[in-house]
Amino acid sequence: MVDNIVTKVIYDGDGKTTVFPFAFDFADAADVHVLLYDADADQEEVLTKDYYVDATAKTVHYPGYVPGQEPAEADRPSVLSNRQKLVIYRETPLTQLTNLGRKYPLKTIERMPDKLTYIVQELKEQVDRSIKNRISGTKTFVEYMKEIDNNAKTALKKALEAAVSAVESHQQAEDAAASAKAAQESAAVSAGWNETAAANARVAENAALSAAVYSAPEWQETAAYKAGDIVTYTDGNMYRAIADSTDILPTDAAYWTRVNTYVGDNFFCIDEAGYIVPTEAPTYSGFWTLDTEGYIVPIRSA
Repeated sequence: MVDNIVTKVIYDGDGKTTVFPFAFDFADAADVHVLLYDADADQEEVLTKDYYVDATAKTVHYPGYVPGQEPAEADRPSVLSNRQKLVIYRETPLTQLTNLGRKYPLKTIERMPDKLTYIVQELKEQVDRSIKNRISGTKTFVEYMKEIDNNAKTALKKALEAAVSAVESHQQAEDAAASAKAAQESAAVSAGWNETAAANARVAENAALSAAVYSAPEWQETAAYKAGDIVTYTDGNMYRAIADSTDILPTDAAYWTRVNTYVGDNFFCIDEAGYIVPTEAPTYSGFWTLDTEGYIVPIRSA
């Protein structure tokens, strides 16, 4: 007769208890198994050593050993702590090995436990395809499913929040990149305008000086000249006044400086856009030179 439906018992450790009783029956002491649950690691371990099943007293000793086979104290595990649980459970092989022989009605009687064994084996196959709580768990099916549902909802919520955060971060990165690109383009435009303005100013300055040089009047003995005035002289050269003077020959270096050596210039020319550029085969210029930055500028002094 089997009147006890319990097949396992769970004990919480207390740091001192080492003997744990159980009430369920068993066919063989080898069918009684012991499992250790550690809450800190959240792991279960089916023990294969360091415990002893007393089949007569129906108790499990942990740490425990066959009398006379105890190892040294240093080789034994610690007593169960309050963060550990001990699970004692029965796991009977799903077989029926009793053979009553072939005399009537023994074979018919044997078929009854055989059929029950078949049913148990089929149930085992179905259970193995089901979602099960761990053996050390104490939650009911409803509590367990509610926990799974809550965990799934929490995971989904976090996933959605992460997705939204990723989209926002991506958008922020795109906005920052667009702002940086706009700033770069704006800076490039400003730099281009500044460079163009500076180039136009240089061209205007060069053109003005060039016009002044090429339109310089003849030097007049009685004329009054101020610094910066440009004149042509009878020696074929052009001169620019560096000081105010009257009736002082352009060849006087204290008042004048020569701005060309030869009449005619083949070193630079005006391109289609109106810019001054080197000729294809330049040789010498009495009017133009390159400054320290490589720009074309008039010769300021001989």
